[in-house]
Amino acid sequence: CKAESNGVIELDVVHIAQCFTLEAFGKLALGHDFHCFSDSGIMRSREAEAFAFLVNDIPKRSCPSAVFNPLLQMYFLPTAYNRRYKMERGIVESLLSSVIKQSKDEFAASSKRDSSKSSKGGPGKKTRDNLLTHIIRASTDNSDDNLIDMMKTILFAGYETTAITITFVLYNLTKYPEMQELCCEEARRILQRDDSITISDLRYTRAVILESMRLNPTVVFTSRNLTKTINLDGFEIPKGLRVVIPLTKLLVDERNFERAKEFIPTRWVRWNEEKNEWVERDHRKESTDHGEAVSAADPANFLSFSDGARDCVGKRLAMNESTVALASLMKHFRVSYDESKPVEMKRRLTSWFPHELHIKFHLRDDNAE
Repeated sequence: CKAESNGVIELDVVHIAQCFTLEAFGKLALGHDFHCFSDSGIMRSREAEAFAFLVNDIPKRSCPSAVFNPLLQMYFLPTAYNRRYKMERGIVESLLSSVIKQSKDEFAASSKRDSSKSSKGGPGKKTRDNLLTHIIRASTDNSDDNLIDMMKTILFAGYETTAITITFVLYNLTKYPEMQELCCEEARRILQRDDSITISDLRYTRAVILESMRLNPTVVFTSRNLTKTINLDGFEIPKGLRVVIPLTKLLVDERNFERAKEFIPTRWVRWNEEKNEWVERDHRKESTDHGEAVSAADPANFLSFSDGARDCVGKRLAMNESTVALASLMKHFRVSYDESKPVEMKRRLTSWFPHELHIKFHLRDDNAE
């Protein structure tokens, strides 16, 4: 990072977003703190570095060039890279084993207390409430190997994709200072309420994220195997064919979204004067009747999380993580980017995202507590 005067600091948001996503996974899925954020700065811990290495290993061995290097698939070869892989995997699995053992022990102790119905001293020690503990309570297969595989699958599926979403949202907002102010106003208004709130109350913030994902989808294409023959615009597509769906084309097609190549969050929400808050727009009931620049978006055309029975199982978690991150940042900071610097993009399997992206964070003069 690069600190400047007057409350301005320049940071690589790709790195920040990855650290945030890992911390969110640690707290929500494992009840574990990876210590990426501290008073001394933002830095990956040794455990976090191990996770990041394993995440990066997947596309390294799966990229098109790996087809011509079959040695990459031979994990047993005593190469320097494979030795590093084995070491990093050992760190991750050791951590997961430790957390799983602790969660199992707490669950067993809690079950024992409940079955004995002891009346001594009131309620016993409360067990941790996270994704892992819920799986342990509900699953019939609580073997360590199965739980470790589950946790790694969840992390690997959501770590980089959510980080890419947060990165693009911040980059897009650097172009629209007025939208930053609307996010800030909403965050301060909603987050300071004394009554119970939900993340879905941050409707404008979520609309900004949806619009960013529409223009910069985390996954640039997906595919499906047809289970039956279909007719599409006069073309017969036979059963069993694999169909590739180019999300980057569909999401900016004027037939799906009005003024499709423009960044317009109000296609998802509108300001309600009576309620004094943002409300979601319904494409079935309104078009531009309330003075919005574009007609209401049809959620059925939003395929950034795919759709149907095989859509992204982590979409709710990804949206919640991104919303919390954006609201927290906009509440305290404005962001800017030097457009004279080209954004270097890199391709990884189905993703397309910045290699690094140094954005300036300006502490707001009226910074809220």
